[in-house]
Order: sequence, then structure tokens, then C-alpha cells
Amino acid sequence: MPENGKIINFEDEGEGAGQADLVFNALYSEQNGGKIYGGEKYYIAPKLFMLYNPVVLKEKVEKVFISFGGADPQNYTDRLLNIISSKEKYNAYKFIIAIGRAKTNVDALLEFNKYQNINVYFDVKNMPELMRECDVSMTSRGRTAYELAILGIPTIVLSQNKREEGHGFVCDENGFMYMGTNPSDHMIEST
Repeated sequence: MPENGKIINFEDEGEGAGQADLVFNALYSEQNGGKIYGGEKYYIAPKLFMLYNPVVLKEKVEKVFISFGGADPQNYTDRLLNIISSKEKYNAYKFIIAIGRAKTNVDALLEFNKYQNINVYFDVKNMPELMRECDVSMTSRGRTAYELAILGIPTIVLSQNKREEGHGFVCDENGFMYMGTNPSDHMIEST
């Protein structure tokens, strides 16, 4: 690398951030003496989301969007599908679930498509179009929450791990309902 070259990192929270000349990290709100720029104003939205207007909020919830990222290490998707499919009271709602390529038990989750009120989608190509069909959502405390915010969809958020607990923008003060990490099934249902 030439002597006058600079290293700029995006969303690096490891030792690379210490080596970089400049770091942008929208998921964390920390700022560090002109070297680290954090917070929602540095979020780089996927271009596809810029093609859609925010949703119009409805008085009554009919459709629920659920997605916990590409891998969902806490298996929140599995837990929610088991809750939804085992209780008759949820038949009044339509559930749209998006699972990513890193999810380990995709075939088992796709089996939930046998329920009339559940649609499980794998490796979605047009996420904003799918999200916009819904009135409320549940997701992890990462980029998907930012995307739902762009679309104006009310969102209930669960952290997958300690790292996600530090994502400052996705909080109650910014219109999310944050439930923490690994809440009980009872707490999830009551929310």
C-alpha cells in the first residue's frame, strides 16, 4: 500500500478498527475523536429500500412480519413458529416469515407453510416488498431493524447476543419495542 493510502472500515468492531484511519459503524452510536463515526445517520441502506415509501399505519394488526437475520443463532424463528402454530388465537393473524441462507434447519421451518396463516420464505430477493405487506414486525437488533424503520413498520426487537445488545439506535426511544436477549415465551406472547 502506498505511504499516503488510508484504511477505511465499515462496521468493524475488531482489531481492524484500531488499525483503520476511519471507521463507520451505524450499529453503534459511539464516536471517537474523528476516527469512528457511529449511529443511524451512517447507515447505508440497500438501494432497493429507497424505491418504497413508508407504510400507512393501520388501526388493527392483520399481518405480522418475522425475520431474525441470515442465521438466527437464538432460533427465535423456531420458537415463534412453534408458539404461533400451537395456539388457535393466532389463526386470526397472517404471519410472513423470512429466513436467510445461513439458517441451519430451513427444511423443518418450511414445513410450517402447511398452516393456512403462515408463509415461510427462504432467501428473499425483494425484502422491502415482503415487509410492506405487514402491519407490525419482529426482528433482531441489527440491520433488518433499520430497514423496517425506513419503511415505518412498528417493530418488536430481540437481541441475538451481547454484541447486538450494544446496538444503540434500535431502542424504545427510537420507536422500537426492545425485549432484550432471550426473553421467555410468556414474555414474547404477552408482547
